[in-house]
Order: sequence, then C-alpha cells, then structure tokens
Amino acid sequence: MAFIKKIKRKWQGQEKWSVTTVTQGNPVSTKELCEYIADSTTASASDVMAVLLSLPKIMTLNLKNGRSVKLEGIGTFRYKVSAGMADSEEEAGESLIRDVRVQFTPERTTQAIGKGRIVRRALIADNLTWEIYDKPSRSKKSTAEAPSSGSSSSPSGNGGSSSGSGTGDDEP
Repeated sequence: MAFIKKIKRKWQGQEKWSVTTVTQGNPVSTKELCEYIADSTTASASDVMAVLLSLPKIMTLNLKNGRSVKLEGIGTFRYKVSAGMADSEEEAGESLIRDVRVQFTPERTTQAIGKGRIVRRALIADNLTWEIYDKPSRSKKSTAEAPSSGSSSSPSGNGGSSSGSGTGDDEP
C-alpha cells in the first residue's frame, strides 16, 4: 500500500485541498535491491551488485553519445535541457543551455479489451491502493517510537517524507 497526505494549496486565488505522495522509512538500498534480485534469480548478490554498480557509467556513456537508454520492463532514460532564447538561428547553440537533466519515461504497454484498450505503465502495481498518512505528533512520540538506524519497510519506518508538488506525479 502506498501513502498520501492531504495538503492545502492556493489555486486560482482560492484555497483548495489536494493530496501528495509520502514515502515511508529509508529508500531501498542498492544492497537490499541486490539481495531481492539474487533471491528471485540464479545470480548471486555480488554479481547483481557488480552489474548495478556498472549501470550508471554505461548509461552515462550512451546518453553522452546521444542515445537514449531503454531498460525493458522499466522505461527509457534520455537527456533533457533547459535553455535560454536567442534572437536568431545563428545565435542558437550550446551556450544557451542552462541545465541538463535525465528524463525518465516509464515503459507503457497497451492491452486491447473489446473495443477499448488499457494502458499500463511500468513500476505501477495493478492493485495499487492508497492510505492517508497521518504523521504522529512530535509531542506524543516516545523514545520507543524513535526511528532505528536500520532500514524499515514498515509504514512506521522513519516517519514520512512528502515528495513535494502535490500533483500526484511526484517521484520518491
């Protein structure tokens, strides 16, 4: 189950209510991810770690060479730039680039259902449910409820952290 929290925002001059995603506990570490993958495949955790640690270098090399990177079942990564404006085509060039980001687009699959179709995006569970996250007040928190130094996958984890914009599209 995923978590959301209620937020109050100004929208077109009026106060409105919306929701934003909340993450629980610490992020899943690379080591934990390797253990999960090793448990579900024939690869060892150390082999999986070696592959995952080489992935950023290989992706960067390909992105730098003008290619996008598609990980099947996950999605596609590509460079995206923010750039200034120029008055003429001759002035337009690399000097206008202010910022470079990596854009991630989840893989989409389409399934025909009768005359319609269903579009599914990678990494979004079919049975995704949401629960409103009610952060415990600080005054009621006892030392027994203090976050541990280890990671936790339970909803009580290390409290929650909001992902931000309130659009519901936020990434953790």
